[in-house]
Amino acid sequence: MKRPAEIYRPARLRSIYVAAAGLTLLSLALTGCYNGQQATTNVQATQPSGNGNTLRAGQITVDNATAVQDESGNATILMRITNQGLESDTLIAAAVGEQPATITPGPVEIAPGESISFAWDATHFVNLPGLNATMSSYVPLGLQFVTAGIAETDILVVPPTGIYAGILP
Repeated sequence: MKRPAEIYRPARLRSIYVAAAGLTLLSLALTGCYNGQQATTNVQATQPSGNGNTLRAGQITVDNATAVQDESGNATILMRITNQGLESDTLIAAAVGEQPATITPGPVEIAPGESISFAWDATHFVNLPGLNATMSSYVPLGLQFVTAGIAETDILVVPPTGIYAGILP
């Protein structure tokens, strides 16, 4: 009678380790944890998130940019502009929905370290009569500064209700 061949244990353990490593790599690929810069989780960070977008041009930061539109289709932009630089800058032009908007009371100088509110308990406004955008849609916003240049993003259109009550052009 022949004796069965002995199982060589180190070879058996090696194949188990290889299989475990293969399953680990496969699970990473299938879960999207190793899809690099084009992974959905990375791409989402560059898309409009909804209410209150943030944009930047040079040393200027614009926070919480939102278009508040009344029933007649007239819009005002709710936002806060902060100059994080060491020199003054001036907001000289704005466009909403690819149409030129009006800056009230005119160009706005922003001193170094200064932060200026627009439309919320403010004296500064960016208005566009006749925007007529669909509520909960996104419209392009462009702001032009003397030194920082142009900042662009898409912002959400909301009605003047709830927390936006009283914000009118």
